[in-house]
Amino acid sequence: MPIITKKTLKLAVKNIAKFGDTDIFPYPIENHMFNDMEDGVVSVLEEIDKDFDAAVKSMPILTAKNLSVVGYSGFRWGTQIDPIWNAYLLALVMTIADEVESKRVASDIVFSYRFKPDELTGSLFDKEVGWQKFQRTAVSHAQSNAFALRCDISDFYPRIYHHRLENALKKATNNGVIIKRIMTILQSISDNVSYGLPVGGPAARILSELLLNRIDRLLISESITFCRFVDDFVIFAKNKEEAYTALISLSDLLLTNEGLSLQKTKTRIMTSKEFLSTSEFSSPEEHEGEGDTEERAFRRLRVYYDPYSQTAESDYEQLKAELSRFDIVGMLGRELSKSRIDEGLSRRLISALKHLKPAVQNDAIKSLINSLDLLYPIYPAVMLLCRGLTESLEPEVKQELFSKLRALISSKSYITQVPTNLAYTLRVLAADLSEETEILLSDLYKQPLNMMIKRDIILMMAHRGADHWISNCRKSYSTLTVWERRAMLISSYILEDEGKHWRDSVKHDLNDFDRLILNWAAESKQKSHPNWRVPV
Repeated sequence: MPIITKKTLKLAVKNIAKFGDTDIFPYPIENHMFNDMEDGVVSVLEEIDKDFDAAVKSMPILTAKNLSVVGYSGFRWGTQIDPIWNAYLLALVMTIADEVESKRVASDIVFSYRFKPDELTGSLFDKEVGWQKFQRTAVSHAQSNAFALRCDISDFYPRIYHHRLENALKKATNNGVIIKRIMTILQSISDNVSYGLPVGGPAARILSELLLNRIDRLLISESITFCRFVDDFVIFAKNKEEAYTALISLSDLLLTNEGLSLQKTKTRIMTSKEFLSTSEFSSPEEHEGEGDTEERAFRRLRVYYDPYSQTAESDYEQLKAELSRFDIVGMLGRELSKSRIDEGLSRRLISALKHLKPAVQNDAIKSLINSLDLLYPIYPAVMLLCRGLTESLEPEVKQELFSKLRALISSKSYITQVPTNLAYTLRVLAADLSEETEILLSDLYKQPLNMMIKRDIILMMAHRGADHWISNCRKSYSTLTVWERRAMLISSYILEDEGKHWRDSVKHDLNDFDRLILNWAAESKQKSHPNWRVPV
């Protein structure tokens, strides 16, 4: 019996198609299909919903777990969930999200991921309540208090205990079937251990906010003035003793109720004056340099543009006008001259570069690729920029970029030894049709890599038209992982008759989602023929 409405399933698919499945990894190829064949994906999800237990057996809940970088020497686990199960998990959570939101404390205290779905755009969260409002509220509180305590939770998502989350869900909703299915998927994602949420997706964001709501209410009951964004707390006090008392209370509440603890290195009690001097949302200090004032103002700018908005053209012109007030290249140059970058500022500057003139972009890319060691903490952001600008780069800049990235992989650089960084590097190299890159990809595929990376290599080989390689790889289909097989199904469309005969021989073993993948690839090729390429 179905438990999720078609409307909710459609919104889940639309959200993933537009915003992706996670903010950690490159988007999987299925995102293209989610965008092109929404109704077909919804039909598969409806079949899962009708008989969940049978679907789990016929389509195992697969994940790829990879390290991603945090700072210059830290790492965290990221999880990419099989796209169809990621969509179903999101739809499950969305079904009870209104109930979850109604239980949360006010949005002038907690500013992270307030559920406010928009069927037109596919967005799920209130765009008016977020990081900037959190920062402005913190400044306002600091101005009327003598001390501020800033802290965040250590390894928040990976340490969320499932039984505590399940208890929180039972208090938020009476829908036992939804809770059971959510917990089944989470336990499968976590390899049947009793803790951990996948980082970076909207379903996990909604669930994590529900879990912390208990802590929020307990802090309020103790008359502690605070504001929170995800796992980042700022607490305000009249004196140092009150601040330490609040720190003890928060630490005790987190450990006792959720088994969580604060990061010692990021926990700091400071005077309000000190706090305000570190906030980009406070007024400039009296003796602040011109460069610092510009950086403070730039941090406050919302560097975001929605190309699907009804006012997209005017919004883009307004954004360009705002950006023209700042010396983006100059600020980036100052960051690249340091021994360690300011990650937040550098990430925003890189995001802004895609809206500047091509001549500026070419010069910026040359500077960036010569500073990849320094940019290591935000390497994926640099690769996303490079990928987005590939078509507009001058030929010599493009070749310099490709040569640098090939060298990173060939030399086994510590940068691309991180699987997430390697995944982003390969997405940029997809545009490099040189023989050197083909040899590199072929050698790389033979190595013991995660199925997410191997899937992408197969798709890249098909994208470049390497039919000889795809034909040879096809012979090992029975020993490939599920994601590699799916990539091979799509890639087989470059093999013409050979591919057709082979697909006919394996069709009977495919599940509904894989059959939809085949239909999508066939339709995509037919629409774009003869210029069709496998998208990566």
